[in-house]
Amino acid sequence: MSTLNSGEFQERLFADKCRRMHTHLLGTRSLLRDIGEYNRTKWPVHYPLARVAHNGLKRSSSVLASEATMVDTPQALRRAQTTDEIPDSEARLLDGSDLSVLKLDLRLSYHAESDVMGSLEESSIARLLDERLAQCEGHIDKLLARIADKSSKILVTGDLNAGKSTLVNALVRRDILPRDQQPCTMLFCEVVDASLNAGVEEIHAVPSIAAYDRNDASSFVRVRSEDLEDVVMENDEHFQQLKIYTNERPSEHGSLLHNGVVDVALIDSPGLNRDSLKTTQLFARQEEIDVVVFVVNAENHFTLSGQDFLLNAGNEKAHIFIVVNRFDAIRRRDRCERMVLDQIRDLSPLTYAERSDLVHFVSAHEQLAGGSAAFARMEHCLRSFTLEQRFKSKLAPAQRYTSNVLHDVCFLAAENVGAATRRIQEINSVLRDNMPRYEALLEQRTDASQRAEHVLDSGCAEVRRHTAAHLATTQLHLQDAADKVAYGGLLALWTYAENVLLAIVRHVEHEVAECDRFA
Repeated sequence: MSTLNSGEFQERLFADKCRRMHTHLLGTRSLLRDIGEYNRTKWPVHYPLARVAHNGLKRSSSVLASEATMVDTPQALRRAQTTDEIPDSEARLLDGSDLSVLKLDLRLSYHAESDVMGSLEESSIARLLDERLAQCEGHIDKLLARIADKSSKILVTGDLNAGKSTLVNALVRRDILPRDQQPCTMLFCEVVDASLNAGVEEIHAVPSIAAYDRNDASSFVRVRSEDLEDVVMENDEHFQQLKIYTNERPSEHGSLLHNGVVDVALIDSPGLNRDSLKTTQLFARQEEIDVVVFVVNAENHFTLSGQDFLLNAGNEKAHIFIVVNRFDAIRRRDRCERMVLDQIRDLSPLTYAERSDLVHFVSAHEQLAGGSAAFARMEHCLRSFTLEQRFKSKLAPAQRYTSNVLHDVCFLAAENVGAATRRIQEINSVLRDNMPRYEALLEQRTDASQRAEHVLDSGCAEVRRHTAAHLATTQLHLQDAADKVAYGGLLALWTYAENVLLAIVRHVEHEVAECDRFA
């Protein structure tokens, strides 16, 4: 058998870890479905409202030590503990008093001091948790699709006017996407190699991403290059995405989009602050992405919306590729670099730990104008992160998300064990306090039953005695009832006999009724 070279060995190892990750994701999804079913049909899952609500946006910066590279076996989960049992110093994915993936939105705003669920019924909270579990199942479905997809998608995102389109143009070394000093991108623009379109350079405007098929002309509208700027800036037709097939001008390290290892798509996105709808779409779209390239304007640093996006993406992506653009316009570059890195340290600790490879201060304009050493290094690191470190860029986010979900489940399980234990203790306390009274009531019931039986027996005996004596007396006086019937002579003898019989029967019935009334 021939010896495998390094590339073939890495491909086989990557495929094996993809299969393992697929199995872990399916198991996690099944667990979430079981919890949701239990929550809906058997007993509402206890949610630690007060503890989570008062922690607000607090997040843990500790992560699994093996997160940077995929491990052969999943980390064993320990016995669930209550929050009082977990040491504060213990390094783990979750803070002892917080959730990450299964956290419910408990506040009216991030700056509110009071939670909005304190007065909600347990059933209402259970419905909210059920919705959150369903969202997690949907996210796992996207992770499964992402792992099965042989290509890699790079989302270029950031605040308005950060230079995202310029960065994409610089990466493909072609002036494809329109640029402006004002924010100009109104929809998602996915740039892929023309080889995926039979080598033809085209622009497809896609009304529905789910229904798009490049071989089905009815699923897209072709856009001329000269009309691209108007479509990107205005999007009057409300397209969901532009699919741009282009021939990239490769760098000295080769093509990024069509590299011989895996097909890569660059997705330029609208700015985070354009409007709430597009911001929501961007938050949802990042779930389908392997690599997030977050573009920061060196003049503005990280805005609040950018921080929120990174915190949300951090639920599964421990490593974010950050490009600080327009660095050439900064006078005190050392101060700018220090301030940006301080923000990154708080927002994404693992990104900060590998800042030499994941954080870059560049100018896309300089690259388009004639080249930049800083940009070339950034491009090389992005290529390495996307292609050579697929364990980290494609599989580690799924591992991180799964680990976060499982640790959240363990946390909720511990809370429910604690809540159930407290409830059992309360019930036992009530039972102990009321046991003497209960036993006294049992004794009273026994005594009352005995008295009732005595009264019943006595009454029955008296009724029996009275009835026997009364009927005996009645029998002795039957002649009196017969004497009261008038005799009509020999010819009326039969009628007389019938009347005597009726008189005796009526007399007996009357006396029996008297006995019945006595009873």
